[in-house]
Amino acid sequence: MYDRVVQNFQEKPRDVHTVPLNTHKAPLWFHVFVKNRTLYVTSAKSHLPSSNISGNRSLPPEQFETMLDIYHRRQKGERVSQEATEATRCQVYWYGVFADMGF
Repeated sequence: MYDRVVQNFQEKPRDVHTVPLNTHKAPLWFHVFVKNRTLYVTSAKSHLPSSNISGNRSLPPEQFETMLDIYHRRQKGERVSQEATEATRCQVYWYGVFADMGF
């Protein structure tokens, strides 16, 4: 499944947005692209409000399965924020990628 995500963003790098659980909080946009078969995020290219990301942050392939599991549990209403934070500081970007891909 990771290969499908990489191929999708390699063919069409694009802005995607965060997926806040609090409906009163506006999503932030960020740009996703691929370099050397790894996903990277940076500030949005064409949407506002943009996430303020300094430089490029990688979403390492070895985090994919763990973060996808956490994302699915989050979608079911489970409280996963502490576990997600322990896994990566980029969880909000993973969630946005998963939502954009329809996972």
